[in-house]
Amino acid sequence: MAALKTKGLSKTYLWGFLAVVVGLVVGLVIWNYGIPSISGAGSKYQPTIKLEGGTLPPLELTDQYGRPFNLDMVKGKAVLIYFGYTNCPDVCPVVLQKFTKTLNALGADADKIAFVFVSVDPWRDTPEALRDWVNRYFDPRIIALTGPKEKIFQIIAEYKVPVYYTDEKGNPVNPEELPPGTRYFVSHFSWVLGADRGHSLRLALTPEMDEKEYVDAARWLISQ
Repeated sequence: MAALKTKGLSKTYLWGFLAVVVGLVVGLVIWNYGIPSISGAGSKYQPTIKLEGGTLPPLELTDQYGRPFNLDMVKGKAVLIYFGYTNCPDVCPVVLQKFTKTLNALGADADKIAFVFVSVDPWRDTPEALRDWVNRYFDPRIIALTGPKEKIFQIIAEYKVPVYYTDEKGNPVNPEELPPGTRYFVSHFSWVLGADRGHSLRLALTPEMDEKEYVDAARWLISQ
């Protein structure tokens, strides 16, 4: 597996990005899933962040191999789903590295859970770009999804995941109006949503949580 090099950020952009992400996390969780409950440590695993947000909304997109995908194709499997983009300079690579380590740690149980990455950057994240990124740096068993911007925006709205496109200084931009090759970033919700084998939302994971938390959460979702 190739070593992943993340891109540098200006200090102005970094602080602006962090402020937006913190606001998105708090706002989205309360708005979409209710106030989360935080579990204490115990000998038997319980999710650190529990969610009760109903069933996962539909998800019909194209995977990194150009094949159509929907959640019915992983019916009966638990799901960990993350929204991000391949040019992400920080949290997205961290989360997908943890997905990769979790898949390896699960062994045969890896077939009982789907790890899903949904791109929020339809302009740059073609199926080919997703395939190159995931297969080069992470585990090819991760299902990476993209689609037309109209479809992506529909899914973002249904999942109530705030997304903002900015330049390096944190100023809002419309990617469609930028000259070709212009660098831009996507400020987006950074938590992983976890659903059980009936696709009911049960927990959330953060990029800061360690690999053990991801593995324990995956096993717990599989058992539900």
